[in-house]
Amino acid sequence: MDKIHFEKLTPNKNVDLGIYEKALDFVFENNEIKNIAITGSYSSGKSSIVESYKQQVSDKKFLHISLANFEESDSHELINVKESVLEGKILNQLLHQIDVSKIPQTNFKIKKTESDKNILKTTALIIAFIMSGLHIFYNSKWIELVQTLKQFYSLGFLQITTKGISLFFSGVIFLATFTVGVFNLIKIQKNRNIFKKFNFNGNEIEILENSEESYFDKYLNEVLYIFENSNADVIVFEDIDRYNVNQIFQRLREINTLVNSKRDLSKREPLRFFYLVKDDIFISKDRTKFFDFIIPIVPVIDSSNSYDQFISHFKKENIFEKFDENFLQGISLYVDDMRILKNIYNEFIIYYNRIGTTEQDYNKLLAIIVYKNIFPRDFSDTQINIGFISTIFTNKDKFIEDEIQEIDKKINELEKLIRNCEEEHLKSIDELKKIYSNY
Repeated sequence: MDKIHFEKLTPNKNVDLGIYEKALDFVFENNEIKNIAITGSYSSGKSSIVESYKQQVSDKKFLHISLANFEESDSHELINVKESVLEGKILNQLLHQIDVSKIPQTNFKIKKTESDKNILKTTALIIAFIMSGLHIFYNSKWIELVQTLKQFYSLGFLQITTKGISLFFSGVIFLATFTVGVFNLIKIQKNRNIFKKFNFNGNEIEILENSEESYFDKYLNEVLYIFENSNADVIVFEDIDRYNVNQIFQRLREINTLVNSKRDLSKREPLRFFYLVKDDIFISKDRTKFFDFIIPIVPVIDSSNSYDQFISHFKKENIFEKFDENFLQGISLYVDDMRILKNIYNEFIIYYNRIGTTEQDYNKLLAIIVYKNIFPRDFSDTQINIGFISTIFTNKDKFIEDEIQEIDKKINELEKLIRNCEEEHLKSIDELKKIYSNY
């Protein structure tokens, strides 16, 4: 079977950066630039630009915070959420991208699975500590016990544990395991502060707890510690503009300022925040006050060039000639999102290979797939005979009848106007004189 070409919907990591590369190089050459906006409409290619640039600067570590929201709403409608919820989401994603060993002092709860090797190692140390301690403190009783077992030849090896040298080794093992235990306890106390006034005090913080108080304010030291020890050069915030919470930008800028104020910028580059947002996230001059640098992304596709993209994709699979070009040009006006266009192409290829026949009208098949991608809910309803399209077809005769009646009504009105015009004429010279006399 011939190989079929499909399109992935993930960001493209090999786009031609052009001027964007020079703009991003400029950002990293200037330590004063710390808050960068990469602006453009949804699916304009912002993520692809960042991913492609990452491939060229492998010496820089990027962390991504994706705040996509897929609740039932229009894709361009802002979602109203509490600021604390957004802060919790940011911290939650950040924590799970950082090696736990890099942030031992955090009090935020981080669940991790201990390896069997570490558990076995700890178990062995505890057993060694207990056994060596028992051997030291109960040595005389142990010797008596071993003497009673002399008749058992298979247990003869225990005799060596009654010698003085064995007591010395037990002391060494006991001291070594005790030292390791104390060291780990002090380390945990320094990092986690589990003992306070000789009382055990678990002071862990739960992410996304039910609280309206700002995490960034309430746990400022914790937040700064996590950001500082993330070992990231860039933290990318995606889809943060889908939420109607512009205050989060102010919070993040404050965090960025505080983190960088603690960094030795002579030895290390500043921590930069990249915001992948829409152009209209701020009104008036506010966005130029907030961001240190703005990189606008020219959309890869819009309604004016989607026809060319359809041609390019369908020609890859050698099926372009199956469509009426006028139809394809008309339907492309309704597709202005590259991901949707790619998915339309992918779905058409699957439908085409599953149900395609010589009698198939591929224009109609493409039309229904376009409708499926733009109005997925109504397409799903159509399959169970409800929704907008089903309503139109179910009431087709009534719509036609209503339209005919409306046309007949307009015809009657025009005929009446014509009759009135025909009946409007002068019957005598006196009527003619009266008309002229009015002027």
